[in-house]
Amino acid sequence: MKQGLTYDDVLLKPQYSDILSRKEVDLATDLGKGIELRVPIIASPMDTVSEANMAWGMGMAGGAAIIHRYNSILEQAAMIASLPKEINIGAAVGVGEDMEERAAAACDAGANIICIDVAHGHHILV
Repeated sequence: MKQGLTYDDVLLKPQYSDILSRKEVDLATDLGKGIELRVPIIASPMDTVSEANMAWGMGMAGGAAIIHRYNSILEQAAMIASLPKEINIGAAVGVGEDMEERAAAACDAGANIICIDVAHGHHILV
C-alpha cells in the first residue's frame, strides 16, 4: 500500500524574514499577455462553483473564476457578457467539436482567460 500525507502530517519550517508589514508583500501573479491577478486564486470551472456571481466576486477581490462549460455556448457567453470588462474573466472549453466556437464566443463576450477543461491533461486531444 502506498503512503499518503495530509495537511496535518506536514509542517513547513518557517524561514527568517525581514518583512515588517503585510503591505510589503505582493501576491500578484502574472498569467502573461498583460493578465495579472492581484490575488493568485482562480475558482474552479465547475457548474456548482463558477458562474457570473462567483466570477464577479473573484474578479473584484483580485482573483478570477473560470465560467464552466456545462451549458450552451450562448449561455456561457451571456454570463461572461454580464460581467464588467475591467475584471479578469475566464471561460472553460473542452477539447471536443465545439472547442473553437466556444473559445471564440467567450472571447467575443469579454473573457480574457481560456481554460482547457479536461479530466486528463496528457490526453492526446490536449
